[in-house]
Amino acid sequence: MSHFPSAAILEGKVLPEAVLDARDMCSMNFAREEFNKLERILLPLLDPLLCNEGNTIASDVARHLEQIRIFSANFCWKHRHLGASYGVVGKRADMDGRASA
Repeated sequence: MSHFPSAAILEGKVLPEAVLDARDMCSMNFAREEFNKLERILLPLLDPLLCNEGNTIASDVARHLEQIRIFSANFCWKHRHLGASYGVVGKRADMDGRASA
């Protein structure tokens, strides 16, 4: 009799096209930072509007911001350091935050 608990059986498919490499993760880090900036701009505008139950647009925007964060796993936060080889975590080495002409 074994002293180890039985191993769980994992089922599913490995999706190689869904694997993030360091460059992709760097882009996710950049997207997270841009999302954080957008959220910092929008939330102060939404807070006073959310007190009014009839303002469905403010509620929809706030809900979508929350859903983006949840369903993106906060832009793959647990793998954020993978992209560090292509730039500082959270920043793209080739982008300075300004739109190119």
